[in-house]
Amino acid sequence: MYIEFTLPQGAGGLTAGHAMGTVCKQLATWAEKYNIKYKTKTIKYKLRVTFDSDDCYTLFGLTWTLDPKHPSWTNYQLISDLNNKT
Repeated sequence: MYIEFTLPQGAGGLTAGHAMGTVCKQLATWAEKYNIKYKTKTIKYKLRVTFDSDDCYTLFGLTWTLDPKHPSWTNYQLISDLNNKT
């Protein structure tokens, strides 16, 4: 299971870099607030976030807020199966 943020394409990757910085900053603030450890991995224009415990995904879903300036950057999908993306 993992959380997936879709990064925007364009401007030679500059937009994706800026979006990733925004998401990572907000994610770090969230993790510090709830004392949660997480790992990130970037694959093409997707930023994946994983937690050690499944309970953290529930907490994330209940407490994550979209950035009002960039709601599309901070919107996410919960991917429950690593092979089928459902």
